[in-house]
Amino acid sequence: MAKKVLETKEKVRVKKRRGSKLIKFIFTYAVVRTTIKIAGILVDKYNEGGYVSQDGDILKYSVAFNGRNVKIENETFKGAVINTICSGMKMDLGNADIEDDVDIYCKNLMGGISIIVPENVKVDITAKSVFGSVANNVPYVENETAPIIHIHADNIMAGIEVKGKEPPSSIQ
Repeated sequence: MAKKVLETKEKVRVKKRRGSKLIKFIFTYAVVRTTIKIAGILVDKYNEGGYVSQDGDILKYSVAFNGRNVKIENETFKGAVINTICSGMKMDLGNADIEDDVDIYCKNLMGGISIIVPENVKVDITAKSVFGSVANNVPYVENETAPIIHIHADNIMAGIEVKGKEPPSSIQ
């Protein structure tokens, strides 16, 4: 008799535990879902209306949970500030006019930045990376008077690639 009572109590406890697990799951799901909705609204506000601003001649780009391609052609480039969060950004400076040394500041969190530079410039990179990397694939320029693009990067679980302008392809 005592054995049957214990078995019944165990079955009741198991049913109660399953119910509490279900309630915890539903509560957790609701919290996560609400957090994602709020984050989406904030990201939309962050990206809204042009996440490009200009501080004098310095361009500022901010991208969150999105992708962005920027191409600067036949304009004088004086520098940029790039901030990415869980995003990818490609900045094509291949046809930009770079007359003097310029600075590009990159803060990159869980994303990737690709920078294409003209053929006639040198690239100097200073980076702090945590679980990330920086690749300088720009060919060496022997011209002592060539302008230098100084890239200052802070990466967290992210990467930056800098490469030279690709020559035009000829279709045969």
